[in-house]
Amino acid sequence: MDSIFIVRKSLIYLGYVVLFINVILYSVTYKQKSIAYKYLYFFLLLSLIIQIISSYLAFKKINNLFFFHVFTIGQYILMSLFFSTVLTNQVIKTILKYSCVILPITLIVVFCFKPDLLFRFNSIEILVFSIPLIISSFVFFIEKIDSKNKKYIYFNSGFFLYLICSTLLFSAGNIQTTTTRLLWLLNSFIYLCYQVLIVVEWNKIFRKNKKLEQQV
Repeated sequence: MDSIFIVRKSLIYLGYVVLFINVILYSVTYKQKSIAYKYLYFFLLLSLIIQIISSYLAFKKINNLFFFHVFTIGQYILMSLFFSTVLTNQVIKTILKYSCVILPITLIVVFCFKPDLLFRFNSIEILVFSIPLIISSFVFFIEKIDSKNKKYIYFNSGFFLYLICSTLLFSAGNIQTTTTRLLWLLNSFIYLCYQVLIVVEWNKIFRKNKKLEQQV
């Protein structure tokens, strides 16, 4: 077992621990929060459930790619609803509202006709479901530049960086080189930073600033 593998696994499991902490923290302040906050909370909860199931199946040496597709669909629906709530750009809001229904249904239909795809990586699927969220996340940054309300900026920073990195890596499929192994290591580190930023978001915004509770 080489050092890169050990470090990567350590970062991954540490990221899972912080994810678990985030689910607990965001559930504590869940009551009477905005609809965007609730979409974020359910996204974190979905992430935790998928990670637990996938890790268990991997431990049992059972193909867990089915749950990767479940997460891809769930992430797209919840984050599309999240961004359609927090963004002011009407064009993107409209696209997200329709695509969060059309894209998942289309993918499910494809799986019905080609069930073997449920247990394989699909680079096109990853790109189609990631690019709209990356664009939405970038637009969110633009809208927040001159805004005094910085709610969700920490979460969005981590989400944007991690989604770009993971999209590039997953799109590469199962290509294994020393460079890609190092990139996977970097991806695990970014995921940990992403989860830490979500903790920072909760601590700076939702735990202390009660006046923002009813804002988007």
